[in-house]
Amino acid sequence: MEIIEKIQLAFEDDIDEELLGSLARSCNDLMTPFRIDLVFCKTDQLKLEIIQSKQKEAQVKIKEMSIKASFAMDLYYQHLNIEHKKESKGQPFSIPLIPNDSILKVKLILSPDSEAKLNEVDHVACAFINAQKVCEESILWTIFYSELEDLELDIREGIGIVQKDELPENTPSVKDSGEEMKIEKSNETDLPVTGTIISSKYLQIFKERGFELFDYLQSEYSLDDGSPVAKYSYIYRFLSYEQLIIARSQSKYIEFIKETYGVNMSKIFSETEKYTEDIHHVLSRLKSDFERKCKMEMNRK
Repeated sequence: MEIIEKIQLAFEDDIDEELLGSLARSCNDLMTPFRIDLVFCKTDQLKLEIIQSKQKEAQVKIKEMSIKASFAMDLYYQHLNIEHKKESKGQPFSIPLIPNDSILKVKLILSPDSEAKLNEVDHVACAFINAQKVCEESILWTIFYSELEDLELDIREGIGIVQKDELPENTPSVKDSGEEMKIEKSNETDLPVTGTIISSKYLQIFKERGFELFDYLQSEYSLDDGSPVAKYSYIYRFLSYEQLIIARSQSKYIEFIKETYGVNMSKIFSETEKYTEDIHHVLSRLKSDFERKCKMEMNRK
């Protein structure tokens, strides 16, 4: 999926054409030198290690920008409320913005005499510009991380093709989409799962152990049962953060949720202050519970 399409899919209601083009160019500026560096890597394994290292760096940046965006938005609304209170009391006020639900769609309104006041500091305008800038940078790093996932998937698919060509003819392979297969697998947490029946179409969405954790989270996470779109968006964001989601899988995930749970999702919600400060911690705790139960089951065998 092209960068512009990714931005439109995630923020279709909040981004105009000018901002869309600006973010796409900025993301390309980040990706181009990184792609060039990968060209000089001698092995695919080395490429994967470099990409995964960059993913961790991007995750830290996304978390940092999410926190900054939250504080910047709070500050913006505090300054805006000051002027609204002045307006309600009949006092002179200055609200040089068109209020909107999304900071990305708010525009500055310049008064006729604005040129004469360009050097004056407008506290609302300053807070607005800062909040919008931080939110844009948060989006930039989110899309950059998605591009890194795409690179990782391309390399893994290339490795998989080579390995498949090297397999003997009687080696079992993945069946067509929609059919089920029995697989033996282990994972990085040393928690093997033996004989798990998994539909091969799930392997187009979830990485190893991703489906099992998804199934546990969707069952145990109940805070947003009344808002299923938000619930499954939060779970997707969490699994993506844990690197258990296959890149370029948003549309497949949305289709999977509709077919399996009857929930219509036009898009996956972006990360919110509620998710960053509360939901992520809840899902992390549930993940720890899941891993602990898996270990207990293995010890009983």
